[in-house]
Amino acid sequence: MNLDAIKALLFPEVEPSASVGAAQGKANPFERFAIPFMFQPALTVGQAAVAALRTFLRIFLGSLLFGVWGAYALLAWTSIHNPFLRVAAMVPMIALFLVLLGGLFIATTLVLGPRPPRGV
Repeated sequence: MNLDAIKALLFPEVEPSASVGAAQGKANPFERFAIPFMFQPALTVGQAAVAALRTFLRIFLGSLLFGVWGAYALLAWTSIHNPFLRVAAMVPMIALFLVLLGGLFIATTLVLGPRPPRGV
């Protein structure tokens, strides 16, 4: 395979008739990229600020939870001397951590979730 064949596999050409920009007579180079799951192109300034705050809170509180949970997991690991009991104690601790992390994500969505526009 040469470089042109690899490039053609990775970046197929966009059909001009299928693109929205082609209907207006101009092609958009970003049409080849996938649209993100939560992409909302028409956000107001307030909605964008809330989305950024929600993302910041998820990152900050998730990191804080991970750090504190990891410190106490290490403390529990070092205090248990039997290797079988160490593993047996870590399995529910990891499961509980994942449940708490999921709850944190759900809580941030409920507190700072998307609101319907006013007047609708």
